Amino acid sequence: MAGKTIAEQIEGLKQTRDSLNQKMAEIGQKAMDEDRSMNTAEQAEFDDNAATIEKLDGDIKRYSQLEAMQGQKATPAQPQANAHADVPARSGVDFAQVKTVEKLEPGIAAARYAMCLVKAKGNPQVAYQLAQRHYPNTEGVVKTLKAVAEGADLIEMRKMVASGVAKATVPAGTTTGETWAAPLVYQDTWSGDFVSFLRPRTLIGQAAFRPIPFNVRVPGATTGGTGYWVGEGKAKPVTQFGFNDVASSFTKVAAIAVITQELARFSDPSAEAIVRDMLADAVIARIDTSLFSASAAVTGVSPAGLLNGVTPVAGPADNSQDEIICAILRLWEGWDATNLGARPAYYTTPAVARMLAWLRDPLGNRAFPGVTMTGGDLGGVPVRVSNYLADLATSGGHPLILVDEAEIYIADDGSVALDTSTEASIEMSDTPAGSSSPTVTASGTMLVSMFQTNSLAIRAERPIWWGSRRSGAVAYIDDFPASCAVS
Repeated sequence: MAGKTIAEQIEGLKQTRDSLNQKMAEIGQKAMDEDRSMNTAEQAEFDDNAATIEKLDGDIKRYSQLEAMQGQKATPAQPQANAHADVPARSGVDFAQVKTVEKLEPGIAAARYAMCLVKAKGNPQVAYQLAQRHYPNTEGVVKTLKAVAEGADLIEMRKMVASGVAKATVPAGTTTGETWAAPLVYQDTWSGDFVSFLRPRTLIGQAAFRPIPFNVRVPGATTGGTGYWVGEGKAKPVTQFGFNDVASSFTKVAAIAVITQELARFSDPSAEAIVRDMLADAVIARIDTSLFSASAAVTGVSPAGLLNGVTPVAGPADNSQDEIICAILRLWEGWDATNLGARPAYYTTPAVARMLAWLRDPLGNRAFPGVTMTGGDLGGVPVRVSNYLADLATSGGHPLILVDEAEIYIADDGSVALDTSTEASIEMSDTPAGSSSPTVTASGTMLVSMFQTNSLAIRAERPIWWGSRRSGAVAYIDDFPASCAVS
């Protein structure tokens, strides 16, 4: 039996490497889908696969060099004007067909998608041509715009795939179909990439909430049962449980960022980052402001803020270390009797975190050594910060919120939809009054024409919902001090 050839060895190594790459991608995707960090076993498997891939790459490189050496011996070099003229004859490789693989920063593909739509004034055919011209190597953007230009409705397709409903005459969706299911793969890739860029910058992205699907009803226990010691032949006491139902609605955050068309030009890569960051900031502002608001739920529009119906706890009498500690401990008092606190976390503003980080005891030591200006931990409990929480305080201070993250449900499909316009007139307000159902004309707010001001509007929509599993999972102080000065 003849021995294995170098080409066969290289192919086998590449197949092994591809298999390990796929496994690493599955591990990472599972952790992202569950909105958590990789566990210890996943980390070990991921790192082991990475180390093995590094070794395989080394072997592939060495065998490729060996194969090239044998090729040089078998084929004498011939003088030629073009250095690559004989390559197709020997290897079958057409250099004109070799694709350049881009390594983009997170969220840049989404910005390019929006910029193409803006330049095309919403015309998908023109946007597709612009993507081909300016971003030929950004395959996800090009393929998605091509599908839309050919009449694919990506939103309806996603709904059909999610619900499992399709007409009998419609063929099954596949990842190779040009306008049926393949565009979903590409769109979900760059859309998910934008969400990956967005997620760590929102409080929800930092949190370890309990993930659930949209539009489901989840029964939960509000009080537990009690067991009893029972003597032989004696009647057993009856215990009881308290239950409630939590229904997750399909709600979404929509934000409109207005920028000048000069920022959307294709010639400057920094414009892409500006567009991406403005989109992210617009979505972050709404999510973080609403998450811990006291607002009630609006059916079909928005979930209730986690502070809705929660009575604030008394803050510290002054800014001394002892008073601050006592106030923080008061946040925990209601949890001891209800067995809450499985996954606690503090939420506050950068100003409060900064004050706690710099506060010193009488001996000059840090009063709270685990707290940093960007978060850290307070007594071993994570501290999460956001500038947008400052708007929640009602008495001139800053909030400090304690949350049992295991008791908070979150529904998030990990996607974002982008639309653009250079023709619309925008009501430049964070509390717009205009409506099409019922029809309401905005009054008192200037409508700004995107065409007249040479501007463009980019709308980002992200489906997301949250809700408490049971009452008592959130406690807060709404006037926590953010200054070291003793009052």
